Amino acid sequence: MAKRQPGGPAGDKWEFPGGKIKNGETADEAICREIEEELGCTVRPLGELKRTLHKYPDFTVSLLPMICELDAGEPKALEHAEIKWLVANQLSILDWAEADLAIVTEYLHRAECADK
Repeated sequence: MAKRQPGGPAGDKWEFPGGKIKNGETADEAICREIEEELGCTVRPLGELKRTLHKYPDFTVSLLPMICELDAGEPKALEHAEIKWLVANQLSILDWAEADLAIVTEYLHRAECADK
């Protein structure tokens, strides 16, 4: 998890790191590039969660959450105020950006189903 820098509609809130898919780029390529830029490490995409759409007052975001595993390097907060590694049952302790709440909910549901 990554804590956004202060300011803006989601300033000081927690989010899953990532960013925009560039023209001609696959979702896998985008997450690998974004994680390297934001956290200075490399990841291997393993799969996707359900795409979510969130409407803020001034804009709308479409998020395609991806499950990844760390491939190389140690994550560092290069663009964020702070980063954390948490297990699934700790996710609810963070003050999440509104757009990421649906992702947290789906991830917790999947983790709960996997435990059964």
